[in-house]
Amino acid sequence: MVVVKLKPLEEILKVLEGFKKVFIFGCELGSGRCKNGGLREAKTLGEKLKEQGFEITGIKSPGGTCILERISFPGRELLKEAEKNSEVIISLACGAGTQLIAENVDIPVLTGVTTLFIGAEREGKYFDEYCIACGDCIISETGGICPIARCPKSLTNGPCGGAIDGKCEVDPSIPCIWYPIADRMEKIGTLRKLKIKAPFKDYRKSVYPRSLVVEE
Repeated sequence: MVVVKLKPLEEILKVLEGFKKVFIFGCELGSGRCKNGGLREAKTLGEKLKEQGFEITGIKSPGGTCILERISFPGRELLKEAEKNSEVIISLACGAGTQLIAENVDIPVLTGVTTLFIGAEREGKYFDEYCIACGDCIISETGGICPIARCPKSLTNGPCGGAIDGKCEVDPSIPCIWYPIADRMEKIGTLRKLKIKAPFKDYRKSVYPRSLVVEE
């Protein structure tokens, strides 16, 4: 899932300078799931902005703001509602959702969150980066664990010389991910493959922007 973090109110107020009528978009997928941009957070932000003298013209939090069909119904009622009496839209959706809104309205669209990473969730409150959408996935060769996302140096050929007692030299609070990779591959009987050849990473597939067309 895409993990986001709500920006400080002071930062949001700064980008709203010069505006009065504000429409707020949340998102019930990534933003809502990590409790930083769903309907609840959108309503809370709305109340805080009212206290600062802003007029909140509406609040919506679709189940996927980054999906055009979820925000652009026949006649574009949802987006038209946002535009109708508003001077600006604050989006609590991820970067993709915020850009999609901006492409389909004729008023300024500002972000109220910072998109952090693609991560895994545990217990509804712990979110860890597991993927950077690099375009050339190699986790089949590394025991189902991604060294690109989970090693600060994105090393694909094993641990660097700075790992101490299994800890990362960049951030000693986290394990050097190559230790869990080796342990996992030894457990499932595939470590020999890693000893023979390090995974090949094709960085040509990481050139931005990227797209995908799904054939019918």
